[in-house]
Amino acid sequence: MVNGNWQLSRRGLLGGGLGLAAGAGMLAACGPSDGSGGSDGEPPEDLGSPEEGRLVVWGGVAPETGPQALVDAFMAKYPDIEVEYTRYVNDEEGILKLDTALQGGVPIDVYFSYGTVDVVRRSQAALALDLTDLAREDDLAQIFVQDEPISTLVDGKLFSIPTTHFPNFVVINQDAMEAAGIEIPFDWTVDDYHQIAQEFASAGFDVGAYNVPRHEAVGLGGDYLYTEDGTESNLDHPLVRERLEATLAMEDDGSIFTQERITAEGIGGYAQNYFLDGTFAMMLDGTIIARYVKNLEEYPHDFRTTFRPYPRLAAGEPYINPGVRGDDVQISAKSKYASAAWTFVKFWMGEGAELVTPSGKVSPFQYEDGPSDSLNEALFGPDADELFDVESFEQTFFAAEPPLAVRSITTAFTEISSIKSQIEEEIRLRTKSIDDGIAEMKTLADEAIDSWLE
Repeated sequence: MVNGNWQLSRRGLLGGGLGLAAGAGMLAACGPSDGSGGSDGEPPEDLGSPEEGRLVVWGGVAPETGPQALVDAFMAKYPDIEVEYTRYVNDEEGILKLDTALQGGVPIDVYFSYGTVDVVRRSQAALALDLTDLAREDDLAQIFVQDEPISTLVDGKLFSIPTTHFPNFVVINQDAMEAAGIEIPFDWTVDDYHQIAQEFASAGFDVGAYNVPRHEAVGLGGDYLYTEDGTESNLDHPLVRERLEATLAMEDDGSIFTQERITAEGIGGYAQNYFLDGTFAMMLDGTIIARYVKNLEEYPHDFRTTFRPYPRLAAGEPYINPGVRGDDVQISAKSKYASAAWTFVKFWMGEGAELVTPSGKVSPFQYEDGPSDSLNEALFGPDADELFDVESFEQTFFAAEPPLAVRSITTAFTEISSIKSQIEEEIRLRTKSIDDGIAEMKTLADEAIDSWLE
C-alpha cells in the first residue's frame, strides 16, 4: 500500500531558476503519452525558451483571490514570459469546456485538473505532456518521481504536479458544539462521527452532518478501487459494504441528507452554503472551506468554525487520510511554449505558492514549513481568531499522521469511478440493494479493467 510519508526540501522548491536550461533540452523529448496513455504524436516545436514565451493558463480559482497576484509576480521575475490567466468554473459545464478547448484549437499552455478523474482522463487522452523525465532532472520536482509515489501517476508516468497539500478533515460549527455540550476528541472513530451527527440533529439542525467518512479509503488507501496487483477491482471489499451500510443508516436516522434531497436541491456543489446557513453542523472537507467562511458578505454567519482530524475506523488502528496532494497543474501536449510553461509550473509550486493561499490553498512546502502567523493570516484573513479556532486547525492540519492517500493505479479509473458513483447513488435512492449494487459494481469494474488491459 502506498502512503504519503516524505520530506520536501524548501531549498529545492525555491530554487526555481536552477536547471532551466537542462529542462529546455529535455522538453523536446517529452511528448504526449504513448501506449494506453494516449497517442505517440510529437509535441509542437518550442517557439520559446525557459525564460521567454507567451502562456495561456486555465485554472478554476478566481484571479482576484490569488492567481493574478502570482501571475504578476511571475512576469516581474520573468519579464520575457507573457502570461494570460483564464478562469474556468470547475463544475460539469466548466470541465467540459476545458476538455473541448484542449482537444480543439484553443491555445492553452498550462491548465489545472482538480481531482484524479480529470488528471487521468486528460493524461490518457494525450492532452498533457509526460513530465517524468523533466521531474527526474529537476531539484524542485524530483520528489514526485521517487521510487514510492507521493502523487498521482498515470500508467506509471508523471503528467501533473500537485500544487496543494489537501488532507481531509472535519469542519464543525464550534458555537453549536459548545451550546449542545458536545465534546469531540481529536482522536475519534467513524462510529463516534455517526453518534455526534445524531447529537447535532437532536440539537435542532435539519441534519447533523453533510457527508459520511470513506471507510474503504481510510482503511485501504488511495488505490482502494483495485486489488493489490491492479488486475481486478476491489469493490466487493468488506469496507465498501461498511460505508454503504453506514450511509443508509445515517440517512434513516436523520444524521445526513437523503439522496433525494441532495439531488432535488443540487446540494453536491454547494455544501458550504448549508454549513454556513446552519442547516447542518459538520462536514468532511479541506482547507478550501476557509475561502467561504471568511467571506461574510456572501456567506453571512455568526458562529466560529473549529476542526478535527478525519476519523479512523477503530480506536488505535493505523489509517490513511483520504485527502491527497492535489490541484494538479499540467502542461498541454499542444503547447508551443513548453519550456516557459515548465518554468511557470515550478514557480506556482514553489515561491509563488503563498500568493494563492488566500483562496484556500496550502502548498506542500508550506505544510513542511509548519504553522505560522503569516500562513494563518493568508488562509483565514485578518479576523482569523474571530471566525476560526486556529489552534484546532494547526493541531489537525499539521499532524504527522495519518499519511495522505496516493493513487498509483489508474487502470480504467475514469470508468470505474463513474460506475461506482452511479450505483452508489442508486443504492442511496433505494432502487437497488447493497448486495445487488456491490455485485454489479464489481462485475462492471472488472470488465472495464479487462477491456483496458487487453
